[in-house]
Amino acid sequence: MLEFFRSNTLFSIIGLVLFTILIRLATFFVPTPFEIELHTPFAQVVFDWLKDHQLFSFQNQFLATTLILTQALLINYISSSHDILYKNSVLPGLFYVLLNSIYTSQLQLSPQLLSATFVILMFNRLCYLYESTQPLFLVFDSGILLGLGLLLDYDMIVYLPFILLSVLYMTSFNLRYWLVALFGIIVPAYFLGVLFYLTDHLNDFLHSFEFSFTKSYYHPIGMNYKEGIIWFFIAPAFALSALALQSNFFKNKVKTRRVQLILLVLLLFGIISVLAENQGYIYGLAFLSIPLSLILANYFIRSKRKIFKEILFFGMLGSIIYYHYLSK
Repeated sequence: MLEFFRSNTLFSIIGLVLFTILIRLATFFVPTPFEIELHTPFAQVVFDWLKDHQLFSFQNQFLATTLILTQALLINYISSSHDILYKNSVLPGLFYVLLNSIYTSQLQLSPQLLSATFVILMFNRLCYLYESTQPLFLVFDSGILLGLGLLLDYDMIVYLPFILLSVLYMTSFNLRYWLVALFGIIVPAYFLGVLFYLTDHLNDFLHSFEFSFTKSYYHPIGMNYKEGIIWFFIAPAFALSALALQSNFFKNKVKTRRVQLILLVLLLFGIISVLAENQGYIYGLAFLSIPLSLILANYFIRSKRKIFKEILFFGMLGSIIYYHYLSK
């Protein structure tokens, strides 16, 4: 099965679309209402609007599936355009869809899933920093993207050091870059604050920031053994992929090496996002899945040890089927 996704053709993209639909079908067979915690005024506005303009009963899940597929295609584009992996394929998108469809809680639209879009776009812009003639514009764009994500999920503030570290590694230390990044982050909040001021809701907007200062940024994962079954298949694939990345690191072009290091830093911040997520680690997977999908794809993209890789992959699929249809 994996062989079909090891290329980057129209047929493999169509296969990715079908895979996304099939793996998230539990939305229609086992509909479960979820209570989403909204900690930002903008997220409250967005989800209130969706509720007021609900066209059909599965609108939330349909929008989530459409967004997941769009993000997966974007990750495929980033992988190909920046030569992150040694071969172009749709596997990064495939594993992004898989990682965001493990648990039934992930089948609905959430602020974290929406915010993950801006992390993906931010990562893409930062990858262009190497040898860029106008790095200030890229840094400013990255700051704005992080600022937009913050309007939906204040926990994204943990990615501020990620921008600063990426700028430092891809260019050089320059205080102007850091100040421009901070300015870019502030711009979306400023314009939203003006909007709330004009509608006499500025106090609500300002009070919402208190959550970011008072909440804990460390929460034990608290995963039970049933929820952890799938990670027994993901962990060895991740470990073997990390070893492969390390052994082939100096064989890559300079830009590829730098982008891969940024990817590893993004993985670190993805783990922090899982621990910082107030609603539960499952929602933090929306951020962790971005770097993890690329790292897993790096292992499965090679044709060696096909049987073992197929076993790992079908083990992941079997775990997801169990979570969606059999687990109570």
